[in-house]
Amino acid sequence: MKLVVIEGIDGCGKETQIKLLKEKFPNAVVFKYPTKRYSLLNDYLEKKAELNPKALFLLFLSDIANEQKKVKKTLEDDKLVILDRYVFSTIAYEINGISYKQGKKIVEDCDFLKPDMVLLLDITSETSQSRKKKQKQLDRYEENAEYLEQVRSNFLKLSEERFLTPNWHRIDASKDINSIHAEIMKLL
Repeated sequence: MKLVVIEGIDGCGKETQIKLLKEKFPNAVVFKYPTKRYSLLNDYLEKKAELNPKALFLLFLSDIANEQKKVKKTLEDDKLVILDRYVFSTIAYEINGISYKQGKKIVEDCDFLKPDMVLLLDITSETSQSRKKKQKQLDRYEENAEYLEQVRSNFLKLSEERFLTPNWHRIDASKDINSIHAEIMKLL
């Protein structure tokens, strides 16, 4: 089994690197969170809806929990599974309703699948905002540099603590696309 999670703040290059991985591993299956099934989450990000911070944390986790059987079945079929965000993002981003410590405990208690590897594509909030502004109007999280730095700090803590797996790898995602991809390929 090979369950690989790609994490990082907005604009770190997750989609680009996943696209390159799909070219190298055409049979890999990608799961992206949040899914379209929980449209309220996307409405929240686009500032079309307001949600209680605790409800938001639980909705993001519910979205992931809802697909655990599907992910497990794909792994049992001996496929490489790549997750574009996972429970780590929920802990890192949803800091207004659930503390970092509480978030980790809830995730541990829910017994989510443990990844074989987490690739943390690390960039600063300035780089994040610069990249995202070129793509689209910034969402609720992307527009707040201070908030993104808190999120980044949480990702770095999760990485240092080796949360859910000892196999975390921090990658400097400010490098060029091909250098990042080469580093990822060495790790896989």
